[in-house]
Amino acid sequence: MSCDFSSDGKIIASGGIGASDENGAKPFICYVESRASVTALESDLDIILEVRFQPKSTRFATTSRDGTVKLWDAKKPERALFNYVVHNGKVRSLDFHPTEEIICSSDSNVIKVWDLKQHATIKELQAGGSLVRFQPGSGRHLAVANQNVITIHDLKDPNVRINLQGHTKDIYSMCWDVTGKMIASVTEDDVRVWSVFMVKQCMYKYPSNGNRFQSVIFHPRYPGVLVIGGFQCLEWLIIENGQRFNKGSASDISITGLAASTAQSEFHIASASTDSMVKLWK
Repeated sequence: MSCDFSSDGKIIASGGIGASDENGAKPFICYVESRASVTALESDLDIILEVRFQPKSTRFATTSRDGTVKLWDAKKPERALFNYVVHNGKVRSLDFHPTEEIICSSDSNVIKVWDLKQHATIKELQAGGSLVRFQPGSGRHLAVANQNVITIHDLKDPNVRINLQGHTKDIYSMCWDVTGKMIASVTEDDVRVWSVFMVKQCMYKYPSNGNRFQSVIFHPRYPGVLVIGGFQCLEWLIIENGQRFNKGSASDISITGLAASTAQSEFHIASASTDSMVKLWK
């Protein structure tokens, strides 16, 4: 299950809700101000794995196990705007470029970068992974998590790569900080914060203490704080000293998706969990 905020913080889209039935293949959209929600009529052939909003837009995209990427508009969510059949295997992850009409998607073997205006692939990287994230701001660098390693690709210079190694298990979630200089990542055993360009290594590491971490974001109001979801837990972690604050019984199962909104809105964190719940947090 995955979730994401629109840039203005007024809409949340999620996927994989009710993964055991057909709703797991349909986007679920929540409108924060009205508290209304709707499930799309159109469905993927298999479960949605990730949902991401395009910056400064009501458009969002979903990936699925059926090898497709669908583009939607949260204002007209009944049917997909466009259906991209771009991968041979399940599409594990996708992300929008922060400033250009570009999106990238990843399966186990290849990452494809394509133009939203032309609906055409413009670049392929033979470096598939479970997660892809554009660097905030310029979007020049693309972070790719493949098993227990994060690789930073320079999209303007294919010869430049940075490998961030240290995790011993598969990475479930990663995110850039707002400056585009640091990355946080989690496995079920630990959370790590990496200096991507200056030190090019792990700066902070904290164990999960049995909470089996699943997701992580930087807090949208406090950049020195991580929000981490795991098994029956949602916690705030101060990066410099490791102090933790548990938000209580955030979920009866596991929080697999987190989203942050920097907009001036009532809620600024959303969580999606394996009990088919999307929750908003202040």
